[in-house]
Amino acid sequence: MKTILKHKFVLLLLAGAFALAACNKEEQDPFAGKDSYITAFSLQQGETVFHAAIAGDVITVTVPEGFSLEQAKATVKLSENAAIYPDPTTITDWNNEQQFAVTAHNGAKSTYKYTVARSGIAHNGTIVLETQADVDAFGQRGVTFIDGNLTIGRTAGEDSITSLAPLASLKEVVYAFTLQPTCAITALDGLENLERVGGVLQFGGTTTATGLKHLETLTLPALKQAGSISLDNTITFIIELPALERVSKLFSLGCPHYQLQLPRLQYAGTLTLAALSNASTSLAQIDLPALEEVEGNITVSNLNSVTKLNLPELKKAGGFSFGTMTLLSFIYAPKLEETTGTMTFATKGLTEISFPALRKAGTLTVTAKNIAVLELPKLETAEAITLNNVPLNGSINLTALKTAKSISLTGVPVSIADFTALESAGTITLSNLSGWTTVTIPAGVQRIDVFSVSATNGTYTSPLEVNVRGKNIGELQIGVTAKVIGDDTYNGTLRINGNGYNQTFPELEGFSEVDTLSVVSASMMNVHIKGIRKIKKSVNLTTNYSGYPYEFSMPDIEEIGGNFTVNYGSQNAIMDTIRFDNLIRVGGNFTFRFIGKIKVLDCPELTTVGGNFDLNTGYDYSIYYQGFETLNFPELTTIDGKLTLHTGSTSYSNSYLQNLDGFAALTSVKAIEITRQTALTDYTGLQQAFSSLASPDDWKATGNAYNPTYQDLKDGGKWTK
Repeated sequence: MKTILKHKFVLLLLAGAFALAACNKEEQDPFAGKDSYITAFSLQQGETVFHAAIAGDVITVTVPEGFSLEQAKATVKLSENAAIYPDPTTITDWNNEQQFAVTAHNGAKSTYKYTVARSGIAHNGTIVLETQADVDAFGQRGVTFIDGNLTIGRTAGEDSITSLAPLASLKEVVYAFTLQPTCAITALDGLENLERVGGVLQFGGTTTATGLKHLETLTLPALKQAGSISLDNTITFIIELPALERVSKLFSLGCPHYQLQLPRLQYAGTLTLAALSNASTSLAQIDLPALEEVEGNITVSNLNSVTKLNLPELKKAGGFSFGTMTLLSFIYAPKLEETTGTMTFATKGLTEISFPALRKAGTLTVTAKNIAVLELPKLETAEAITLNNVPLNGSINLTALKTAKSISLTGVPVSIADFTALESAGTITLSNLSGWTTVTIPAGVQRIDVFSVSATNGTYTSPLEVNVRGKNIGELQIGVTAKVIGDDTYNGTLRINGNGYNQTFPELEGFSEVDTLSVVSASMMNVHIKGIRKIKKSVNLTTNYSGYPYEFSMPDIEEIGGNFTVNYGSQNAIMDTIRFDNLIRVGGNFTFRFIGKIKVLDCPELTTVGGNFDLNTGYDYSIYYQGFETLNFPELTTIDGKLTLHTGSTSYSNSYLQNLDGFAALTSVKAIEITRQTALTDYTGLQQAFSSLASPDDWKATGNAYNPTYQDLKDGGKWTK
């Protein structure tokens, strides 16, 4: 019996423990699912939003007298996991009372009554007040709400409006509110109660020539919100908008600013503060203490007395633009985290750019000549960074930058190596960086699409070494005399650009095999492409300049997988021969266009051309040009396309080439065309090649000293004149 009682006692203890644990768990659970509240309620009709007052179980929306809520859209917020019936999104008649039941997650219910309160007097439709009498008559109606446009004055003519005092009852214009140029008012007395303009609030026309000729003070003490605000005026201006919080689209104040008060402005689509270039202004500082976001650009222009732009709460902006701001020396935006557009800093008074919180940027362009400090310590990603001929004194902080689509440094005393966190970039362009001796890419860089190093005159004041070994670079551009160090196999495009007299082709260390090679020699004096043995894709060499290069060679090239294109031009070449000593195979077209006075083109090892063989033999003109005398391709057996010899100009001919013995080994070709070789009398070197032609259409010889037909060669073997 005692044992049974003991067991029952233990079971009771265990049950109590489980119950206590369950109670503790319930007490610790933050979500009990018992709330059945409407926490927020609003209606939107067109561009106008009405926020309800919720008192106990009554929801009240206050709208102007005569304003219809038919088909308005409701936005309702409920307690977590609560449900409402009927669904507010299914209701269209918001002009009358409605009943709602809200059910909590645990089944508890609450009932709410929706009601409409009317205030003021509404007018539906557009209003045009062209004269003072019109303004007076409309004012007598006491209209507080206009569901349409409001236009005051005419676009041209005599001044017709002298006072807006009769409009003292007006609180809201749903669409545009325009004051036309014939308004002769000096201030906005009568608009003290205007709170909202859904469309553009336009003062005068769209240019200073059509502005309000007399308006000196723009004061709207109650205005909280506008779609846009646009002003272009030539006279002295005081701007006071103490309640303005939001301008959805354009906010443009074009006038001489003497006083600017926007203490509550939090958001603007775009923000422009400007004056005519010759306007007088005494505003020393622009303060926007509450501004948090500008979706588009912040533009400040021709306010030449402004020294500081104060944006202490700004977190996001499209960009910045400063035009002719002669005294602007400091921009204060300590919380700015993101820009999406273009930031351009070109003002000569600006000495420091500092955005300590900026993490993401669009385009940053700095051309201000006196910038000494650039501080962007948290910037991680940018569309483009351009620093152009600014001193910086070596003070640059971009140590957090990881990715950028474009980085361009021109004439600045900083190195890409200063971007210590950089991992990838679209394009990096370095130019005119005087005093540099080495160019080293940061160790963490994984990929660069285009990497370019150049100088305007093609040379630096000291020897330059560019080291890209171990880097994944899509295209490497070199426009300077330098030593370039890379991997033996470079899987990208190597592009050499000649930019100056006395520039020579870079010394290459590594680069025995590259994907693509492109050379534009321009005024480069000597082009000797050493070390490259294989090019997997194409080669394009353009040396077409009136006097350069003096010398040209590719002594080590053995194989080209794609097209081999050479446009060679030099009237001052000191060579007798252009020679490709080790070239064995060209996988695509062989295209050689020659203008100069070199005598011999020699490819002693070339056996195969996988496409067309198109050779401009050069032509005779004055003392500067003569055509080739000798073409030497002694091992060339196969051309998979057409063999064409011409002069490149229908007006000139080659009077030096006498025979084609240099093609004696050629046994396979699809077609042959030879034109404008006025010394050519011997075709013996093409006997084997001719036998591979399929029809008479595959042979053409015109404008030469001897022009045998297909039948001449097939039937009679008339290979010489």
